[in-house]
Amino acid sequence: MKIRRILLAALCAAVLLSSTSCIRAMVGNRTSSEPDTSSEESVDSYSYPDYSVSSESAAETKYGNETVGWMTLDETFFQWYTPGNSSTCVQYAKSPYEILTMDVIECAPIKEQTGVDFDAQVAASSRVYQLQEEASSQNIEKITGAREALGRYDAYQVYCYYPDDDQYLVMWYMDSPDKTVVYYVAAEFRSSEMAFFNFAQTYQMPGN
Repeated sequence: MKIRRILLAALCAAVLLSSTSCIRAMVGNRTSSEPDTSSEESVDSYSYPDYSVSSESAAETKYGNETVGWMTLDETFFQWYTPGNSSTCVQYAKSPYEILTMDVIECAPIKEQTGVDFDAQVAASSRVYQLQEEASSQNIEKITGAREALGRYDAYQVYCYYPDDDQYLVMWYMDSPDKTVVYYVAAEFRSSEMAFFNFAQTYQMPGN
């Protein structure tokens, strides 16, 4: 039974990586940046996902869209872009080291490919397995998976620490009410910026 669980986790992890680039470890990739708007040519060289910003107060703004959800962030955030992201992935940052990510994973295609009833728990278990595999060749510590709410939502949390970069990566996987998609939220931050974690707690699912 344990071997079967490992195989299923490995299979799901492979499918997750191929279908949703946002789920790949963000730590260590510093080529991402705020979009360069210095020329029309540089802007056109990228295809950015649609997103919107709605003001709630002078210092507090709602960031996101109706596909991945929303976060309430302050005015110091800017849109972040990592080459290779999925078309639905949305990211915002305060610096190249403090980054928030939102994405969505459709369950049906993964079930078709793997035969697994894909949900948030399977997604989190697969991510833990993937991190454990990566730890054999990378310096990754504190790999942990737990049932941990994100704001008012039931969620499965996965986190780890990259000591070479002094970076924490915390991820949450949540089932949509109709169980057709899994919502993904991640926070990446340095140990000196632990309060950054709290921004992720403002997350709202689409339609909420």
